[in-house]
Amino acid sequence: MELKVIFLLHTLTTLLMAGICWFVQVVHYPLFLQISDGDFPAYEKKNYRTAYLTVTLMVIELLSGSFLLFWMSGTLFFYNMLLLFVIEISTILFQIPIQIGLSRKSSSAQKLRLIQTNWIRTILWTLRSMILLKITYDLLPNSAVFKSDTKSIMFLHSNFNLCSVYF
Repeated sequence: MELKVIFLLHTLTTLLMAGICWFVQVVHYPLFLQISDGDFPAYEKKNYRTAYLTVTLMVIELLSGSFLLFWMSGTLFFYNMLLLFVIEISTILFQIPIQIGLSRKSSSAQKLRLIQTNWIRTILWTLRSMILLKITYDLLPNSAVFKSDTKSIMFLHSNFNLCSVYF
């Protein structure tokens, strides 16, 4: 598989996780406060289904990023991976134990702690998205993804010659 494809896969999973994290932070987790403490453990056990999506994306993100770390030079990508490491540590130290605790015995204090500690991941995934978009932008002129010539803009890589819009 080409490095470009792996980089795009890594960037896509990061953007997806940033979007999911913002939804969880602003909508999903605050709704936890509306579920009674008595009903919450049963709800939280069903809520584990969300892990199928998030864990899959996080594993793809971690594997693709780790692979790219050996092939991509540059400080920005290193910082991107450093932030991913902090996200993984936050997940292991905060989010997973809190959610396991909530599946056993719920309390408003634990729900609020989950919301508060999840800001770490929300902010870091947002920063990672910005870093990866910056790297992508910097790569665009070198890879001719967007090529401007004689009043046309190429939307796909010039080697493919698939799509151009003429003015």
